[in-house]
Amino acid sequence: MKEKENNFFKNIRNKLAGDEIFHETEVHANRLGAMILLVSGIILLIIMILTAVGVFPLPFDSVFSPSIQAIAEILILLILCHIVKYDTWWLKYVLMIGLVFVYARLDSMLTHKVPILMVLPVILSSRYFSKNLTRFTSILSTAAFLFSAIWGATHGFINLNIVTMEKGTEMIATGGFIGEAVRNAGVSDSMLIRNTVLYDFLPRWLMFSVTAIISSNIVRRGREMVITQHEKDLKSARIEYELNLANAIQTDMLPNIFPAFPERNEFDLYASMAPAKEVGGDFYDYFLVDDDHLCLVIADVSGKGVPAALFMMATKIIIANNAKMNKSPAQILTDTNSAICANNREEMFVTVWLGILEISTGKLTAANAGHEYPAIKSPNGKFELFKDKHGFVVGGMNGTRYKEYEMFLAPGSELFLYTDGVPEATDPEGSMFGTERMLEALNGEASPDPSSTLNRVKGSVKEFVKDAEQFDDLTMLCVEYKIKSDNKSEE
Repeated sequence: MKEKENNFFKNIRNKLAGDEIFHETEVHANRLGAMILLVSGIILLIIMILTAVGVFPLPFDSVFSPSIQAIAEILILLILCHIVKYDTWWLKYVLMIGLVFVYARLDSMLTHKVPILMVLPVILSSRYFSKNLTRFTSILSTAAFLFSAIWGATHGFINLNIVTMEKGTEMIATGGFIGEAVRNAGVSDSMLIRNTVLYDFLPRWLMFSVTAIISSNIVRRGREMVITQHEKDLKSARIEYELNLANAIQTDMLPNIFPAFPERNEFDLYASMAPAKEVGGDFYDYFLVDDDHLCLVIADVSGKGVPAALFMMATKIIIANNAKMNKSPAQILTDTNSAICANNREEMFVTVWLGILEISTGKLTAANAGHEYPAIKSPNGKFELFKDKHGFVVGGMNGTRYKEYEMFLAPGSELFLYTDGVPEATDPEGSMFGTERMLEALNGEASPDPSSTLNRVKGSVKEFVKDAEQFDDLTMLCVEYKIKSDNKSEE
């Protein structure tokens, strides 16, 4: 039995407490309610002072007692708010009760009834987006203000528009107070109460009902908006988490441990990719086909975001599988194109530069499928674009066959590969970085290693674009071909 009672009260508390997503809104509304109570207390003090000096034609004794009680209630509520730091589920109900009773007292003390006093608590309760609280405040306001109207009528705060008397009736006020004059004229308390309810309270209550209905709809709509926004925030957070996870997976898919081959000192290389979005469509790859052949790949998938990233990972795997079968660069691209075109309903494509470096001789065999020209630096020379012949993009048309070419890298030569995100980087005025600025950055100063070369180009691009948004992935790879070591020669 006791357990059932605990569950009953627990369910009531859960209903009254509201949802966790409204917690911050509730704390802000509690602070607003406390501020309004403080202002109300100041207004009560002003009324007491103005009544005491005779500005308001009210009996001071009748104003003094309810005003002191209301101010005491306000102080207690403000102290309570400070103790609980505006953050507890039941505080909103206490604040509404206090506000209704303070305004009901204030309403009974004024010679001209102010309809807004009845409406204010309900309007404030809408700020909590709680239907239960709005209903509670509406019912409480109806009862409290009905009582204040009756109390005012029977204690002399009378609206003469509701008093019915025969023509020629004389009213004699004892002590100058209108309430006594009305009673001396033969108006009974029962008539005052009836007429007050019918002609004073009822019209105000009808206006109050309109406001209460509007407030209830505001609560309903506001609650729906908050819940909808919360669901959107959760969805956005989930998407952000998944994109961050996709970024991590994509990063792990690319070789990113440097130095790449610490046991090999015939060459050195460094690569990087900075996606324009959480995930990108660019990729680079490098791996040893065998002990004497190094495969180098850089590619740029059409489109951006998740679709491009998925296409990029599939393409990377297909290229690597073909390359590890000791095929030539042209054959690798031809077979990769066939595999992609066999199932490419989205008609995506990828530009690829692929080269295989024979480490022992420096011979580089390469094929270009619509990609940017590589930049090559000869020993003691400068970087220059090598305008190789382009084939068609991979995935663009089934049956495409690719051609390859050969060149020799002398010891001390460097090969710089990049995607179009480098030359097409745009500044706030819309100007592009371009290949000329890229070559200037590459040739700016001597670099001790490929990583310094890439960092210099990155810095130059960043300085050029300033605060402009990055629209394309920024991917680069640099290889330095070195003189064979003594240890390797002895082998």
